[in-house]
Amino acid sequence: MPKIDLLIKRLLQQRPADWVKYILPDCQEEWIKPYCTEFVPKQESRLDKVIEVDDPRGTYLINFEPMGYYDIKLPARMLRYRGDIWEYTLSKGKGIPPIKQIVIFFYSEHDSKNHLLTDYWGESTMLRYTYRVIHVWEESRQQVIDKELVGLYPLLPLMKGEKGDEKSEEVLQQSISIIQKVKDISLQQDLLATMAVLVSHKYPAALVLSMIGREMIMESPVYQEWVKEAEAKGRIEGKAEGRAEGKAEAICKLLSKRFGLKSLIMQDKVNSITNKTVLDWIFDEIIDITDLKVAQNIIDDAIKQIMQQ
Repeated sequence: MPKIDLLIKRLLQQRPADWVKYILPDCQEEWIKPYCTEFVPKQESRLDKVIEVDDPRGTYLINFEPMGYYDIKLPARMLRYRGDIWEYTLSKGKGIPPIKQIVIFFYSEHDSKNHLLTDYWGESTMLRYTYRVIHVWEESRQQVIDKELVGLYPLLPLMKGEKGDEKSEEVLQQSISIIQKVKDISLQQDLLATMAVLVSHKYPAALVLSMIGREMIMESPVYQEWVKEAEAKGRIEGKAEGRAEGKAEAICKLLSKRFGLKSLIMQDKVNSITNKTVLDWIFDEIIDITDLKVAQNIIDDAIKQIMQQ
């Protein structure tokens, strides 16, 4: 199943004007330029979205960041994106254009509630940085429908309705009916397939499939693209997993030879690690270690670092 943020990336690429007009209702569609890949930060993330708006009152950039997971480091990452964009514009003699940064959360459990960075030198404030945060579940479903913001249609079941208490079937049926009015059949299929994945985190998957239809989802061009990406990713991860297993086996043999049966727990821990870079580091660190406790600490520290990422 594709990641939520990658689904939104696709929607942003297909219908950028809808997203901009939702954030900035007064923005005219002719002001919105195609994605400028040159603006993507150096430490590249496929989720970073930058749009240029040629407003007659002054050009500015919009940086969308859809969040489909929990990340305590988000504020620092957003600040880095802003810095990378400005580094590029300065290097091209374009100065420091205004940047409107928007982080979009689709589920409350993904929001760390930490969106402010501050730094001080004595009593002087050296940094106070934040960005706009949007909680999809607090946004109006009817507003998207009334303004015909097609690019946001897959989010409709996640949004707030006019009535306080709504049944799942009613919400899904209303959202499906709205999407079915889209005349472009290929786009309609993409919207339904995307919605099916997004809402499966909130509504029973069986209900979603029964109402949208498995065939409709499978016929979607975006679904077929996901399948191809998954197959390619599977081949790459399979090769990487094989290399990781080989390194884990080498570490376990080393532990067994050096510490015997006392190393069995350590070997279990090593076999739980799938990151080859981490395994390479462990191997290099313990290759000359003769103290059992030191070897245990090295492996435990490596696992702790993985858990904190």
